[in-house]
Amino acid sequence: LLVFFMHLTLFLGNPLFPIYLVKQLQFSDQEIALGNSLFYLTLFLGSTQLGLISGRIGHRRTLAGGMMLTCLYPALIAITQGLMLFLLASILGGLAWTLAGGALANYILEETPPNQQPLYLAWYNIALQSGVLMGALSAPIFANWLGIVPALMVAAVGRLLSGLTLWQLSSKAVPNPALTAQPPGNI
Repeated sequence: LLVFFMHLTLFLGNPLFPIYLVKQLQFSDQEIALGNSLFYLTLFLGSTQLGLISGRIGHRRTLAGGMMLTCLYPALIAITQGLMLFLLASILGGLAWTLAGGALANYILEETPPNQQPLYLAWYNIALQSGVLMGALSAPIFANWLGIVPALMVAAVGRLLSGLTLWQLSSKAVPNPALTAQPPGNI
């Protein structure tokens, strides 16, 4: 259920970003491409440090912290009036997705018994894709009902709530020794 809600909130803003950037802010293709490039550059560079971060605070907290940070992208986009704040939002969005997206796979594998990975990953994929679909379908409804800026803020609040829920659950989680035991031999 949490995987569904997390992806629903992640994709609640996605269909609205290009509409807002082009229609409201009248950004050019080059300006949007620059923001996307900064997002992916930050994602790439951040990924090189993901092992260090996850090693220090754990996959669960890295995922939760990254998910909380993802709220900054739609919130900053909603208040953006110029290119510089959009570029900052793109950098912060790349950093947030480095943490959330990178730690997500590790978190799933950490919680999955090795002999049941195909089954768990199938259910994970169903929850993920259902959340993506519902988020993308709900976004225009929220935008038509509330307006595009309030809909972006709804996406931001949803992402923050997902992250806070993950953080709360990660602080209560007790690692399963059977899942965290070291395999024999050197790896």
